Amino acid sequence: MKRFFLFLLLSVLILVGCKKEKDESNSLSALAVRFFIRTLLSSNINSELPSNLSVAVPRSIRKPSSGLGASFQRRSQTSKMTFTNKGIAEDTLDYGFTGQYFLTEGTGIVAEILRDSKKDLVLISGSYSIAKASPGVCIPGGTSSVRITQSMEEEFLEGIERLGLSSEEARGELVSLQNEGILPFIGQSVPTPAMVYRTLSNNEYDVEISYSFADAIGTPQPCPSNNQFQKSIKFKSDKSKVFSSITRSLRVFGISLSVDASITYITQVGKKDKAILNIKQVTSGSGNTDKSTTRFTFEECANDTSANSNNCVTLNYSNVYDDAAGNKITTSVKGRTNDLGGYVLTEYIDNADNFEYYITETYDPNGEITYFAVDYYDIDNSANDEYEELGVLDTELYGDFIETTYTFEWDVYVDFTTPLPSGGIGGGGYAAYDAFVIMPNGVNPNSFPDEFIGWGEFYINESDSSETYYVDFYGSADQVSNADVWRYEIDTNGNEVYTQLLIAPNVLYQL
Repeated sequence: MKRFFLFLLLSVLILVGCKKEKDESNSLSALAVRFFIRTLLSSNINSELPSNLSVAVPRSIRKPSSGLGASFQRRSQTSKMTFTNKGIAEDTLDYGFTGQYFLTEGTGIVAEILRDSKKDLVLISGSYSIAKASPGVCIPGGTSSVRITQSMEEEFLEGIERLGLSSEEARGELVSLQNEGILPFIGQSVPTPAMVYRTLSNNEYDVEISYSFADAIGTPQPCPSNNQFQKSIKFKSDKSKVFSSITRSLRVFGISLSVDASITYITQVGKKDKAILNIKQVTSGSGNTDKSTTRFTFEECANDTSANSNNCVTLNYSNVYDDAAGNKITTSVKGRTNDLGGYVLTEYIDNADNFEYYITETYDPNGEITYFAVDYYDIDNSANDEYEELGVLDTELYGDFIETTYTFEWDVYVDFTTPLPSGGIGGGGYAAYDAFVIMPNGVNPNSFPDEFIGWGEFYINESDSSETYYVDFYGSADQVSNADVWRYEIDTNGNEVYTQLLIAPNVLYQL
């Protein structure tokens, strides 16, 4: 548990920024002016490129400048959850351990990946035709330059607003990013990035653009000598599926943390737009290696984006954390939310210390908890079980959000044709624990680690020695019969290693 909270804290330090002051002046006239300006000004992004890389994020799950998220970060990174005579719900809430916290962390990472994506797309557009004419060849940064116009700045603002900020907050964020040298000012001439255009033939995407910027936005970036770029965008030609990714690393006090995060955005006419955030994190230090895998899915509530009022989304957040000793902690948050608040259910299971939390909560437009109920179970001693609720569940406000099961339009559930352990999973030296990824047929995760379409684990339960496995699949139905399975493990140097175990066809079947 201690290393888990240290891991979360380090992740927050890398990936999450602060939210600006709450907007109090989002008037109808101001919105009308902004709409009028955007209607008059055409997009500055090349029409062959996607203009958006994710569904819009509701404001109620953007990270607050104070409150639950901040209070959680102030906790000692080595402290464990302890109880007082307040009661289990009050203790848990005081600790800042809520489903809303996990959702704000997830959307904070989405914002970190995409906060300057509009700028990226505008600058990529400046050299796009040159790069497309020479596929596979790196075009050095500064081959072209783009002079920033008012319409471009409006496009930057639109992108920031889609990440859960009001127009006033977005303007403040824009100014802050401009002062930090991350976003350019109007009139500034900015070199295009170092970039490579590639056509793909693996049936997942048609085009890939890998690119890098220099630390200073006005400085041209040479082509990297190791061919490693900061960011990547892959997409289908019709933009029905877009993939964006970023890699970060940090080393502090002998602890190394690497984070690979990506967003897959799926959009088709007549269906709900959907975004999937995947994060793989590895922490190494003092001879130990911990890893964490996170998936955060949010899907629009309406088939037509223009009818999706208040940025309503259905959510599914899951995290599995494994420490060097093989201890496992799983977190799952499901629910529905929009700009005005939300309702979520949280499950937190610690297999090492044998306790479980089941939390129900609602929160308002500012992310403040309005109802909080906790079921706590001590697996070793049921006399320690507790239940407490705070506040009153307002079904008039949150009734439309409440479901017993939250499903997604795109969901495909799968299982193995032969129950595990089979095909090498859970066998040999991996009988106690094994992890795997599901790949599109013919795609090697050692070369394309970000294109996995599912993952899972197999392990022996410490309490009763029974076998457990689960599979999380987020590919499409037509990929099930042709999927391959690869073992996923971390070597002593903290590097990811994949070994193919099960080869299509008929490895998986659709439930």
